[in-house]
Amino acid sequence: MLAFLEEVWRFEYALLPCAIAYLVFDLPILYRRITRRLYVPIYFAFFPYGYSDELCARYFDEDHYHIVGGPFKDSEVKNARIRIIWISVISLILTMTISPFLTAIFSFLFLSDAQNTQFLYTLAIVKGALLIWSLYDLRWTYTVTSVVPISYIAFIYSCYWIAILTFYSRSLAWIADKHSVGGMTEVFNGILDFIIFEIGIGILFVAVLGFLIPWRLTYGTARPVADTNND
Repeated sequence: MLAFLEEVWRFEYALLPCAIAYLVFDLPILYRRITRRLYVPIYFAFFPYGYSDELCARYFDEDHYHIVGGPFKDSEVKNARIRIIWISVISLILTMTISPFLTAIFSFLFLSDAQNTQFLYTLAIVKGALLIWSLYDLRWTYTVTSVVPISYIAFIYSCYWIAILTFYSRSLAWIADKHSVGGMTEVFNGILDFIIFEIGIGILFVAVLGFLIPWRLTYGTARPVADTNND
């Protein structure tokens, strides 16, 4: 017991390395959010800022921020839903595969083994806290849970949380294994094989996840306005 307390007392958290690694993880997400390129609304992955996305704000008729033209018309809803779903699929694949892999490369090159362990716990805690906050915000702030059970969304979020941690851990282990054989050249030469053979099933799972979330959330929840005839 005393030894454990002494170890805890002497524990040093690698704040800056973990913070930079986390920034690397979120950098592709931040870039796509700022540029709106292949960006899925946060509530399809996290939820706190869901209706800040213009497309979905119009779809759910809860555009209290952008004021970009009001809800879609009846004739526009189908195409809008398709766009939301496919943007979600592509965005979630990039978020859950590219980000963990890039972060794993950074962590392998610049973090020690102890710092890698700390970052994994940091990633788990921060993302877990965001998901819990998101579920709370979703339950008490937005209206989606009046249609979609909160338990369904909580299950999807749990899958997301497990997936990003798994992708990161597997990427880090694979990079270390390849690096021991032929350095970073071997790592970059084997990326395609890694994507196809190592995480191919995982990417398929993420694609299905990226489809199911918006498909369920947008099913019957649109609030369109009637088409008008201006002729």
